[in-house]
Amino acid sequence: MIKAPPSLGAIVTRRIVFFAALAMVGQLVAVVLFTWSDDMQLGHMAIEQESFALAKGLTRDAGGSVSYALPEDLRGRYQQGRRDYFARIRSRSGVVLFSNCDVECAERFLPLNIDPPNFWVRQLAPGKPLKVAGGLLVGGVEPILVEVAILGDEDHVVNAVLIHEIKDHMAAPMSLLLLVVLAATLFSIRRALKPVAQTAAQIPNINPLKKETRLATERLPLEVAMFTSAVNKACDRLGDLMRAQRDFTSAISHEVRTPLAVARLELEKIRDPRARKVEADLETLNQLVEQLTTLARLDGADCIPTQKIDLRQLGEEVVSAMAPLVYASGKSIELIERGSSEFSGYPSLIENAMRNLIDNALRHSGPQAHILVEVGPGPAFRVSDNGRQAVAIETGPAPHSPPRIGLGLKIVGRIAEIHGGRLDIARPPAGGMVAEVSFPA
Repeated sequence: MIKAPPSLGAIVTRRIVFFAALAMVGQLVAVVLFTWSDDMQLGHMAIEQESFALAKGLTRDAGGSVSYALPEDLRGRYQQGRRDYFARIRSRSGVVLFSNCDVECAERFLPLNIDPPNFWVRQLAPGKPLKVAGGLLVGGVEPILVEVAILGDEDHVVNAVLIHEIKDHMAAPMSLLLLVVLAATLFSIRRALKPVAQTAAQIPNINPLKKETRLATERLPLEVAMFTSAVNKACDRLGDLMRAQRDFTSAISHEVRTPLAVARLELEKIRDPRARKVEADLETLNQLVEQLTTLARLDGADCIPTQKIDLRQLGEEVVSAMAPLVYASGKSIELIERGSSEFSGYPSLIENAMRNLIDNALRHSGPQAHILVEVGPGPAFRVSDNGRQAVAIETGPAPHSPPRIGLGLKIVGRIAEIHGGRLDIARPPAGGMVAEVSFPA
């Protein structure tokens, strides 16, 4: 099964998503490298993040008194005795609410008698792992100073800072931007391709013999309009060729049929058995001309718009039309419906194929033969007989050569090929021949 090609909108969308993802990865790398290389900025964000996290333990009662309890998720990091993370929570006036250090606090934090600024930070040592101290005033009328010192960063606070920076300042804005760009792009592409889709819908109706079925080029993008114009010109040339071929075959048919008709009329005046033999030969020649004309016209048949074909109805019409000729030859014909289904094609060609197979069976089957026409199952039909002369199929000289079929069967095979189907011919052990024409569903 051939997979349908993606639409232009799908292709553009995939490319936009790919390049947007590529840009996001590039920006991610740039943000991480820039933030990681700036120790002071990294320390600023780490102090700010840890201060807000510690400030969650502050509570204020109805009387305005402030108390503090270390948040549960920070107890392991700021427990007494650790030498890499220090914290001190104090009022602006110097009252300490919480501290996990003594001398270390005095060495790294602001003195208790100093009125602190809203935010301060200083680098204790350059390089990584991060060594930084700082503080942040939180609260309203009576703010509380949360001071933090990080030495070594065994709990990877810096990593949390980087992740927070990526989520807040890159992932959310870039995702929103990507959605807006995608929506705007898809809307623009849909509007821009609307004329192209309308032109594409006209393609199944193209008929090289009808100028009014050419593709419209108005409102199309330049490149598509150029391609459409080239298709229209090719259809014009094909139409001219088809008309010339049709005129040529009609002229040939007329030029040959007229002498044949005159010769047949003259032979009818001769009362001689040999004249009857010549009449039969002329009829065979006339059929040959008809078949050659039909075969030539098939080359342009697949450029005509298709129609829905009901094989049951078509079979009834063909069998009804040919039944008198079959009965006049002392033979019988029967039509059986075996669950046929409709398919798209050229009704006149399918009718021609069915007539050719019945005519082939009529001419080459034995006396009192029975011709069976079956339609179905599915988009297929077959014509069989219960006995025929060995003239419909000629076997090539080499044992593995493919069978060579007569001109009538060649026409049927070409009609099947035009419809994407196939012609299969078989000889049952009991005799006769079965010709089956099947089409894609």
